[in-house]
Amino acid sequence: MSPVRRWLSVAGVLLPVGLVAASGLLLGCGGAPTRLVTVKAGTGEGPIQLEVKNLTDAAINNFYLAPSERIPEQLDNTAPDSESIWGVDLLAGAIAQGTRVPVAVPGPGSWDAKATDRDGRYQHVSGLKFAAGGRYILELNEGGWRVR
Repeated sequence: MSPVRRWLSVAGVLLPVGLVAASGLLLGCGGAPTRLVTVKAGTGEGPIQLEVKNLTDAAINNFYLAPSERIPEQLDNTAPDSESIWGVDLLAGAIAQGTRVPVAVPGPGSWDAKATDRDGRYQHVSGLKFAAGGRYILELNEGGWRVR
């Protein structure tokens, strides 16, 4: 993890998906960036409650979580082998605009999330910190979309 990325993670700020660490460029669509809201801090015990809230202009068709340590720093989310890194889709159906759905988090720690829409756009959010007993809302905003 780059020093800039680590500092922002420690500060509790989510990196916009299009941050290119090597060049410092911010790429992507306009609008608010995706962010993680902590509704209730983790107590160290109990299930993790995560809801994914769709504040974008399109339905979210797929949602994936993978441990951050499994995600290579230079992951090409459009490559066919990226599917094996992300695992199975965690949604039973699409997340409509303006709605939110619960998503199971396998355990505490640092997680990366990937959301896709029907047009092939995707969002990759790195370093989500979940603690046991915590309650979180991942707000997917328009500013996080990337085009394949």
